[in-house]
Amino acid sequence: MKPKLLIEIAISLLRARMRQTIVAAVGVTFGITMFVTLLGFMNGLNKLLDGLITNRTPHIRIFRDIVPSKHQPVELSSQYNTSYNFISSIKAPNGR
Repeated sequence: MKPKLLIEIAISLLRARMRQTIVAAVGVTFGITMFVTLLGFMNGLNKLLDGLITNRTPHIRIFRDIVPSKHQPVELSSQYNTSYNFISSIKAPNGR
């Protein structure tokens, strides 16, 4: 075979390999970039949904204040008629 022909074949094969190498490197780079991007997106979406679901703070609070009645049972008893009675809590002492 002629040396010039061998050199041309070698150069064309090296160029083809170079193109394959560049295409493979670009493909791997693109794949890794998309993987990292999707991981970041899914992580952010997961945090957003967790925040929306677990955040149970109501926008409107409806409650009824517990107000002591003006006529306490201790005032009805004749035993405590002569003393001053102070109510420190309107809840029962055992928490019921």
